Amino acid sequence: MLLIISHSMPIIKVIEGYVKNSFPHIALDIVYNDTDAFKKLQEKKDYELIISDWDYEYVDGHKLLVKLRKDKMMASVPFIIITQRRDRESIMVCLNASVTEYIMKPIENHALEQKLKPYLEKIKAKAPEDPKKQQVSITVLKIPPCPTIVTELYSELKKPKPSLTKMIEQIKKDVSVASLLIKLANSPVYASGKVDSVERALNILGLNAFSSMVLSVALQGSLKEAGIVSEKFWKHSLACATVCGYIARKQALQCVDSAYLIGLFHDCAIPLFLKKFSDYEDIADLAMSGAIEVIEQEDGRYNSNHADIGSLIVKTWGIGDKYFKVIRNHHSIEIDVSHGAANYEEVKQLWAILTLAEHICLSYGYSGTAPVQTDEDFASIHDKALADLHLDILDIKDLKEDAYNVLESISYDL
Repeated sequence: MLLIISHSMPIIKVIEGYVKNSFPHIALDIVYNDTDAFKKLQEKKDYELIISDWDYEYVDGHKLLVKLRKDKMMASVPFIIITQRRDRESIMVCLNASVTEYIMKPIENHALEQKLKPYLEKIKAKAPEDPKKQQVSITVLKIPPCPTIVTELYSELKKPKPSLTKMIEQIKKDVSVASLLIKLANSPVYASGKVDSVERALNILGLNAFSSMVLSVALQGSLKEAGIVSEKFWKHSLACATVCGYIARKQALQCVDSAYLIGLFHDCAIPLFLKKFSDYEDIADLAMSGAIEVIEQEDGRYNSNHADIGSLIVKTWGIGDKYFKVIRNHHSIEIDVSHGAANYEEVKQLWAILTLAEHICLSYGYSGTAPVQTDEDFASIHDKALADLHLDILDIKDLKEDAYNVLESISYDL
């Protein structure tokens, strides 16, 4: 049994591809951060090889190695670190922690052959798989690439003087993108009046909101191609986006554009799960409800979950680390973000806004048929989210009442 820990999709693909092609009998698990890796290693003691990255914020291979060597049952398991560090001090730090081997970045095929093969040859063949527990990997789910229109837009935005005319022309080339953009721009969140053209959308919304809107449209198109975007899923996503934007306008005005986007994006992996796994429909409603327990159910059935995969889609598209953190934690009762992290306050507020928006949408039937919490139960469980927004139980009831009228004014057609 092999465990791969990395936050880098290219690294995961290279290692996973090598193992599956050269050692198809070996079972492997993939984890995207060291916290979840340590939890998994506490639960499962049968790993015969561990490969971990060292150079990412979410994966500290050295920290994990030190913890692991203190566990008597795992102290002798081969541990290979992938790193770009070549200085003597870093090498000595890991040698002192009993690292087994290094693989230097960028990873080359001959290095994998040389470094991994001796250990992989010793791993026993996997037992027949439980058909209900199917391994989720990045390649299996076929995460959609970032659309060309988004790449072009962000490339233009990075210029000292971006050309608005050029941006509008790029969007107009795709009729479906342009039409959906105009539709979303008429959201009551923006109180923009009648928007009937791409030009007016840009003029009314402003560059930041307009860019977020283009990204939202591109996401919807990509998910329809890569997964199953049901009417229920789209209605849920659009309702969440609208309520997120509404709450932000009331409680965190500087987050309106980001809040709307996170509302649309947060469940972006669900269509991929629905397309790949015929039994996922059983828990899709729960996944759209914000229920805490769904992550454990998904992990148990697929060895991954829609929050982790969704955060990887955001990472792949390169649209901002703050979205990654919120999506990854959107079924948690608190957000895992260090106080010194970039955008610390905004990340906390976005997570809190999304948490409350999911509760409101579920209350009004926009999140499938999952059980509905009372406002009192929600406030008790999600007290940290409410504290981040400076709200109490009476504020929740007021926001819910106002949000109803906003939700009823939206067109939910796909």
